[in-house]
Amino acid sequence: MIRIVGRVQGVGFRAGAQHLALQYGLRGWVANVGRGVVMHVCGPGERLEQFVRALHEELSPPVRIDGLQREPAELLPRGTSFVIAATDTPLSAPK
Repeated sequence: MIRIVGRVQGVGFRAGAQHLALQYGLRGWVANVGRGVVMHVCGPGERLEQFVRALHEELSPPVRIDGLQREPAELLPRGTSFVIAATDTPLSAPK
C-alpha cells in the first residue's frame, strides 16, 4: 500500500499513476482518500521501485508529492489490471 500526500487531487495524478503502473506491468488500484491518494500496487520488487521513482520524476506539474509512505499489503490475484477506483474507496480492492 502506498499513501501519498501533496497536490495529488484534481491534477490528473490518478490517471498518471495508472499509466505508469501499466507501463511497468503492475496491478492494483489508485483512489483519492481524504486529502491524499492511496494505491494498492502489486508486482515484482524492481518494477515497484521503478514505479515509485517514476511517480516523482515523470508526473509533471501541477502534481506535487510532499510525502510518500509505503506499507506492506496483501497480494492481489494474478491477472488483475491497474484501475482508478472511486474517491474514498475503502482500503480494499475496488468494486
